[in-house]
Amino acid sequence: MKNYFILFVFLLPFIFGCGANHLKVKGTVKFDDGTPLTSGGVTFTNLPYQASGVIKSNGSYELYEQKLGDGVRPGTYQVTVSATTGGGSDGIPFVYLVDPKFENPSTSGLTCEVKGNTVFNITVTKPAK
Repeated sequence: MKNYFILFVFLLPFIFGCGANHLKVKGTVKFDDGTPLTSGGVTFTNLPYQASGVIKSNGSYELYEQKLGDGVRPGTYQVTVSATTGGGSDGIPFVYLVDPKFENPSTSGLTCEVKGNTVFNITVTKPAK
């Protein structure tokens, strides 16, 4: 009986707490000329947590941690944006759609503090030619 109680106490946060303190984070990703980035992904990292979202054709995204719609935990996050095309077995060359610096948290220059439901709009630049 004691083992079942310990197991129940251990599982309690997972049963009742999952998603309870998660907040909605959404926004848009646009180039510095105002046009939307129409594909790719956005990732928020605050170790050990990470949340990500897919960039839609209108440039919008919404983050999730484990499943669509579950949101993001409060905290300060390093933000990255990645968008590439090609590089498959079809022989199409690999091409960055945004400056590769945005794929690395230490070079992206993007951070976001999530205290409540948050709209975080991102401006990126195109890769150098």
